[in-house]
Formats: sequence, C-alpha cells, structure tokens
Amino acid sequence: MWRGVIALAAAAALASCSVNPLAGPASPLDSARARNQSRHVSERFEDHPVVIDDPSGVETSRLFFSASETVVVTDGTVEAQLRGASVAVTAHAPMISYSPQRHVEVIREIERLKAHTVLTVGQVALAPTTGALRLQRDPGGLEALHTMTSLRFDIRDVPGSGDPGAAVSAVAGLPGDPPTWLRTPDAPAIMPGAAARPFPLQSRRDADMAPVVVATRESSLASVTNARSFGASVEVLDEPDPRRSDGALYAMAGLADGALIALGPQFGSAAELTRNIMQAEE
Repeated sequence: MWRGVIALAAAAALASCSVNPLAGPASPLDSARARNQSRHVSERFEDHPVVIDDPSGVETSRLFFSASETVVVTDGTVEAQLRGASVAVTAHAPMISYSPQRHVEVIREIERLKAHTVLTVGQVALAPTTGALRLQRDPGGLEALHTMTSLRFDIRDVPGSGDPGAAVSAVAGLPGDPPTWLRTPDAPAIMPGAAARPFPLQSRRDADMAPVVVATRESSLASVTNARSFGASVEVLDEPDPRRSDGALYAMAGLADGALIALGPQFGSAAELTRNIMQAEE
C-alpha cells in the first residue's frame, strides 16, 4: 500500500516539474521581470523606486556609503570627474563634485564619512590639513595612478566635455578590474603642491546585494560614479520613461514595488516613476 502511495506521490511531483509544451517560451517582458525580482537586495535599500537628483554626488554618497576611509573630490569639469571616477571606482571610494557654493556641504560629507584621506582632482579649494585627515592633490598622468594605487591602469580615451553623455556611459562601464583611466583630450587642472601619494584601496561594499540602478546620458557623473564605486551595476538607458522604450521597460520591469535607484530628475518623482512602470507593464 505504502509503496503505491509513494509511487503516486513521485509521479505527481514529476508532473508538477514538467514543462507545458503548449506554454511556449517566456516573453522578453516576463523574463526581464523575473530577472529583476529575483535579485537579493540588502535591507538598507527601500523596497520601492527611489529617484535621486544629485549633481554633486553628496546624496548618492550618503545612500551608498555609511563611512569611507577615502574620498575623491573633483572640480565640476568633465575631465576632472572622469579622472576622479577612474580612481574612485578602482578604490571603491565615494566621489564628490566640488564647487564654491557647495563648500560647506562637501566638508560636512567628508566629516560624516569619517574619511582619513581625501584626493582632489582639478581646481578644488579645500585647504591642506594635518592630523587625522590627509588631503592630497592629483598631479595627473598615468604614472601617478600607479603610485597612488600600486596598480597598473589601462587607458580608455573619452571625448570629454564635448560629449557629456559619452562620459556617463564610460563611467557606467568602468570595470574596476582591470583599473582603467578614462583619459580626456584636455587634462584636469593641477593645483600647487600636487604630488602622487598612496591612496588606500577599499573593498567593494555591495556584497552582491545592490539594487537595480538606472541612469541616462543626462545623469550626473558623480552619482553614477558612486553607484559603481559601491559595486552596483548601472544601466544607462536611452529613455527614462519605461512607457516609451523597451530597454527602459525591461530594465525596470517588476520593480514598481521593488528596490530601484534612478539617477536624475529626468525619471520624474518616485511616484511618477512607479506609475510609469505599472502602466508600461499593462
């Protein structure tokens, strides 16, 4: 009797695992939804879309980094930010774009991070310090990257200020390993006292539990850099509205009530993005 029961149970289990040949393959939308929803995301991130308007990198630094021994601070030029991103992503350090109007905000973020070493790239008006916080200025060039990190960098030439969108895609595509210098035709400004000194490397922070992060060519370089420095992948979309682009839809499918970070005001508010995802999936 029990043998028959066991046989019936085994047959039922086998039938439940069988694929229905009439069902056909999953649609691209279903596959994208399943892929996005299967990610294991850290509980530190909200379980709904979050839109971050962050031209300076301070907001994404707060989002991704609870603390950091090192920080990269650049001026607002594309060439300085690409150089800074090359170091920050390799060192897993947050990057902030400096301007005189944000001086106090930048100082406060460095203090919040409890940083010990700050590397400036370009014209950054932070005063050299002594004591626990070391401020060092990037002298530029390939050899300085080796001296600062003890790593050999590949070189990738990027258009620079002539094509900011290409710069965003270049940062999103930084591999981290091997280290890559995103070199531009115009070099960043070099401040007096610049010299290559060791810049400590840190481990990636995401532990393979980062949320989906999306950007467009209009996203800020600092925000994309911070996501990559954290360890998250960043998908650069051709269009921020998932109702107007299959690529955007597949990147965000199933995440109307899931962890999703959208970099830039072009995505609308969090409520608008949530609604757009739901409408696109209908």
